[in-house]
Amino acid sequence: MVLLSSKSSWISPTGTIKSDEEFANTIRKRVAQGCKVYVGTDSMLRGSSCSFATVIAFHNNDIRIANYHYKRFKIKNSQYIDLKSKITEEVSLAIQAAQFVNKFCPDVVIEVHVDIGKSNINKTKVLLPMVRGWVSGMGYVLRVKPESWASSSIADCHTK
Repeated sequence: MVLLSSKSSWISPTGTIKSDEEFANTIRKRVAQGCKVYVGTDSMLRGSSCSFATVIAFHNNDIRIANYHYKRFKIKNSQYIDLKSKITEEVSLAIQAAQFVNKFCPDVVIEVHVDIGKSNINKTKVLLPMVRGWVSGMGYVLRVKPESWASSSIADCHTK
C-alpha cells in the first residue's frame, strides 16, 4: 500500500504548490465556506509503471467555488497490471485523501469517487461489492461511474 502522505505536495490547476500544512488551511477555509468535498484517484498503466493522481475537490454553487488540488506520482511495480490490485490502490489512496480532510474537518461529509462501473460491460463491476463495503465502512459516501467525476475526469486528466 502506498502512503499518500509520503508523496509530493498538493498542486492546484494553476500550478500553485502547497505543502500538506498549507493545503490544510485551504481545506478549513473551503469547508467553512460551505463547500462540498469530493475525493478520487485514478491511474494509468504504462508497461510496468503506473501513474496515480489523487484529487481533493471543493464545490459550492451558491458562492461559485469549484476548485481542486491533486498529488501525482509514478510507481514502478508490475503488480498493477492486475486490475484488482490497481483499483484497490486507487481506493486506498482516495480513502487516505478523505482521512486527510477529516483530520482538519471531522464533521464534513465526503464523497469518495471511484473509477469503476456498475454495468455489465465494465470489467470492474465485480469489485463493486468490495469497494462499496470498504468506502461505506469507513464512513464515506461512494460514487461510481457515471457519477464519479473526481476520479473519472479530474484525476484521470492528471495521470497522463
